[in-house]
Amino acid sequence: MMKRREFLVVVLVLLILSNTATLLLTRFYFSPAVETLRGEKEAGLFWEVWELLRQRYFQPLDEEKLVRGSVEGMLRSLDDPYTMYLDPEAMRELLIYTTGSFSGIGVEITGGEGEVLVLRVIRDSPAQRAGLLPGDRIVKVGDRETEGMAVDAVARLLRGPRGTAVEVSLRRMGEEEPLTVSIIREELERETVFARLLEGSIGYLQITSFDQQTGKDFAAALADLEKAGLKGLILDLRDNPGGIVEEAIAVGKIIVPAGEITRVVDRNGKVRERYLSTAPPRPYPLVVLINEHSASAAEIVAGALRDSGQATLVGMPSYGKATVQHLQYLSDGGGLRYTIARYLTPAGHDLHENGLQPDLPVELPPEFYLQYRPIPRDLGRGDTGEKVLLLQEMLIFLGFPLEKTGVFDSGTLETLRLFQQGAGLPGNGILDMDTRESLRAALGEKGVRADTQLQAARELLTAGSVLSAVPLR
Repeated sequence: MMKRREFLVVVLVLLILSNTATLLLTRFYFSPAVETLRGEKEAGLFWEVWELLRQRYFQPLDEEKLVRGSVEGMLRSLDDPYTMYLDPEAMRELLIYTTGSFSGIGVEITGGEGEVLVLRVIRDSPAQRAGLLPGDRIVKVGDRETEGMAVDAVARLLRGPRGTAVEVSLRRMGEEEPLTVSIIREELERETVFARLLEGSIGYLQITSFDQQTGKDFAAALADLEKAGLKGLILDLRDNPGGIVEEAIAVGKIIVPAGEITRVVDRNGKVRERYLSTAPPRPYPLVVLINEHSASAAEIVAGALRDSGQATLVGMPSYGKATVQHLQYLSDGGGLRYTIARYLTPAGHDLHENGLQPDLPVELPPEFYLQYRPIPRDLGRGDTGEKVLLLQEMLIFLGFPLEKTGVFDSGTLETLRLFQQGAGLPGNGILDMDTRESLRAALGEKGVRADTQLQAARELLTAGSVLSAVPLR
């Protein structure tokens, strides 16, 4: 099966950040600094090795590096991927992610094949006012060329203090010369809730993560959809890595019928907290889309909706991460995140390492993921390898008759020319920027139609045959 590669990397990074975010802002789990002084009996071995190295090691020691290495080694021994030390830079990035606010120009970017592309422009942002568009290729930020740079490095260049200016140069499909604009950075909030009305009065509401504004944005989006006269709702939690659990609870209090949303239990199984909803049942059927990257707070919401009998789960088994992390700020500006509890669904299902099983399992076809792959570049007749094979797969998915050979032969060249001509481009057989952008747009449009999970959800709601949800016991 086709691997998602760069798309998967982005999702997994978000998952790690999200797990770090769990209950970051929940006062209940913040506590004063613990007593850190230990007697020699408890830490004697550590100090014995420390002194031997300090006095006898053949090279000078970086004691700060030794301390951090010791802490990281101690945490690794717990065999808990969600317990870790965060250096000061990681803490700063975490705060940007978890609060959902940052100072920048207002774009989401992606990368591949050495390029950095605008994936989405945030509404009412400086970038939107400056005229940036999805698909624009960022070639320079300030005096730094972006060719070959990592996406996160470019993101750091675009961010900066509120009120400061940054010059961005970009190339746009159909434009001969690069466009250069000066943009004043502003304090921004990351959008996590997206809604639209589908054919047949079916509402589609996607939550990409749970940040500080998600609950409020969800309430507003759902209210707008309901005013349009919903006959059914699809809640898309696929590839949602979780985030701030308080925001998941806020969503649950709106959409989960009166009763329990989730409970928190400690290592002894004792219930430390229950979160409840008082909302009335929705007067329309609801389907929740999940997949293998739906995790943490997303699993809490999906599990509560299914256990309540309000919703049917469609897709693939979820990730299975439902532990509670506490974040302790440390004296070096970093932080220690460590696990203190776990979540259960209202029916008592332990999500951790188990996840949620969909009521209706539906896989996505391998071709669906082509829209997330970087478009090959710098290919010509006679080239061979994976990039050529990827290009051939893309053209075949778009409906062109072509054999997958992994060789850029005359058939591949002619097919590429046919695609260019159909897109209103010169049929030169060259993978220039305009051709790559047209391929990306065509794959995105075709990919929507290949979303078998979304199709299954729509069919359930349209046919009125939503499965009855049986609480897990």
